[in-house]
Amino acid sequence: MATCMLRDGTELSHTDRGTGPPIVLVHGWAANATFFEDLAVRLMGEHRVIVPTLRAHPGSGRGSAPLSIETLGSDLAELFERLQLTNVVALGWSMGAMALWAAMPRIEARVSGLIVEDMGAHLVSDAHGAHGLAGGYRLSDVATTLSDMRTNWPAFVTRFAPRIFAPQVVRQRPDLVAWTISEMSAADPEAMAAFWSSMARQDFRADLAELETPLLVVHGADNLIYADAATDLVACAARRGRRVVIPDAGHAPHIEAPNRFFETVVAFAREVNANGVLEGGRGQ
Repeated sequence: MATCMLRDGTELSHTDRGTGPPIVLVHGWAANATFFEDLAVRLMGEHRVIVPTLRAHPGSGRGSAPLSIETLGSDLAELFERLQLTNVVALGWSMGAMALWAAMPRIEARVSGLIVEDMGAHLVSDAHGAHGLAGGYRLSDVATTLSDMRTNWPAFVTRFAPRIFAPQVVRQRPDLVAWTISEMSAADPEAMAAFWSSMARQDFRADLAELETPLLVVHGADNLIYADAATDLVACAARRGRRVVIPDAGHAPHIEAPNRFFETVVAFAREVNANGVLEGGRGQ
């Protein structure tokens, strides 16, 4: 595990392994780098793979900056600059995609392709019912969610974590659900409430419309977090966006359908990097 000391003194932990064209994997809300361990090992066969643990998540420091999507974006931009990454394929899962979108004004020249793993352009549905979280999650619902997190974080995680996965995965893999609950329970509820509040204020539709980078959205077909239309909106909003739907997976297809997800990532990386010799160096 390596550490990047950010400008504000925060220690951002990350793994940096393998040799070849760089891929950066950015985890979701209340998770950490270990959620990408299987995918990272698979990708190391032909890639340098960098997996940060985001600020205020278990394994990295909290620092003094506001716990917001904007701060996470700034942190990622600084990590890219410190590691002198170029021609990167960057993958953001859930909130990790928002963090990458926030970073793009500073890192777009370093990114050859962007993969969005199951994230909507915004968390809450607007007055016209535009697609946020499944079930019509509204701005008026946010306060209750934050209260639930702060009142009893273990209970909140126990309810939330199984919804990450497709129903059949929950039935077949109770060990996976138990592991996810354990990992997410280690997160600080106040920090997670701050990030949730920040996510609820975001709307990246206009940003996606200006994005020139090739973008691939990966959606789990049996999803309980984002409806099909929410991730389709992301792909349609981007100038060079398209979408792949993975069957028998929910909000975490990289865990639920690892073979299909790996093949999708590798194919996209080869496609966007087909026209040049890549840089980015060697991991440790």
